[in-house]
Amino acid sequence: MYNKAMQRTISANFLWLGERLRDLFMWPINLVRDFPIRAGRLLRTFARAISAILFFVPEFLDAVRNRETFSWLRMKFGRFADWLHQLLTQLFDLFGGPEIAEFLIHFTAKTTPLSGEEIGIISRILGPQAMRYGDIRVVEGGLFDLIFRLNGNLAFATWHSINLPRTGRHTRENRGIVVHELTHVYQYERVGTRYLGEAIYMLIKTKRDCYNYGGTQGLIDACAIGRQYCHYNREQQAMITQDYYNRSEQGLAVDSYEPFIAQVRSGEL
Repeated sequence: MYNKAMQRTISANFLWLGERLRDLFMWPINLVRDFPIRAGRLLRTFARAISAILFFVPEFLDAVRNRETFSWLRMKFGRFADWLHQLLTQLFDLFGGPEIAEFLIHFTAKTTPLSGEEIGIISRILGPQAMRYGDIRVVEGGLFDLIFRLNGNLAFATWHSINLPRTGRHTRENRGIVVHELTHVYQYERVGTRYLGEAIYMLIKTKRDCYNYGGTQGLIDACAIGRQYCHYNREQQAMITQDYYNRSEQGLAVDSYEPFIAQVRSGEL
């Protein structure tokens, strides 16, 4: 019995060390592999700034002429804040910030790859090539036990990690929650770290009331007026995929979800 316990401990330690070495090597790997995508996002953000500067004076004069100066300035400030947020997160991504952060936050936690079943579930929703499934880790325990005590055992995603509590409604056995958090990982791979700031902003702004998209009827009404998946906030997007999965598993109608799921599959975020 003692020897078996020691063997399990040694095995667990080797697995932990292997995961930490993997985290460490992901920084240079992704720094090179993702450089074209990350640099492209940054260049588009700079191009957006140049365009705004070129049109600033004509737009300002139009606002003064139409007596809309205050509303125009408020709109411009909002766009500048959004642009600055994108710039900072894209610089963070460009220099491998996500990989460094994950190396540090995984240090006290248990991390494991997605299971074949979990990959199969999310593949049926988003597509077999939707994400780098091998890069994704499920994080449980360690420092995160304290975080989950503070946030009410609510799961959350950080870059290529889905962080799940070991008790409560958001454990790994809740496949709908796994789908929800993997949707956030998908957002990260498509738009970068900005997804995280956008999700946190809506959580704070709405006091956590940012998940409701109106259900089935809400999607029917949205489709009728041309609203698309990309028009929903990051938490609503993840909730749509979560509910699509849950309803499919329960044998309920998902017709109203299909147009939006088709959009997320094509990367329209």
